[in-house]
Amino acid sequence: MYDTIQASDYFVRPGYVCVPVEPTRLAVVAASGVAVTLYDAGRRRGGMSHYIRPVREAGLSTPMFAAPAIVTLAEMLFAAGSTAGDLEAHLYGGAENSEAQGYLPGLGRHNVQVGEELLDRLGIALAGRDVGGTRARKVVFHSATGECVVARVERVRETDWYPDCIAL
Repeated sequence: MYDTIQASDYFVRPGYVCVPVEPTRLAVVAASGVAVTLYDAGRRRGGMSHYIRPVREAGLSTPMFAAPAIVTLAEMLFAAGSTAGDLEAHLYGGAENSEAQGYLPGLGRHNVQVGEELLDRLGIALAGRDVGGTRARKVVFHSATGECVVARVERVRETDWYPDCIAL
């Protein structure tokens, strides 16, 4: 017998962090940026963040960058009763596309590296990853079950690859 969970849908844009109260399918397009999911199986609760730059060079510290995105996601789950040991993480994205407008060599790889280092420092186990290569990922994560569907795709919007971050 299956446990029926009704879910709504939410698209997680770059610079956003989402830990829904109700079961929700969280979707993201991750190209050079990285989507991070954290899931607590005991509480049947999870969330997602999406960042597009590894470190802040100047200006405000926002979830457009790895540390604020991942730390905020973890803190939201900690506030709901989870501990670092309860959580499992997955990383998606970090691809490279040398033909995309605004190409920044190594950006995808650096986004992944910083994400992995932050999760390690937080004591959160990295349970899986689908990163690198030349294809973007379209990801759908269910916040109440931890289930995830990932599609590697050739065609995404040009702005999904290397968004202009001058305003950051």
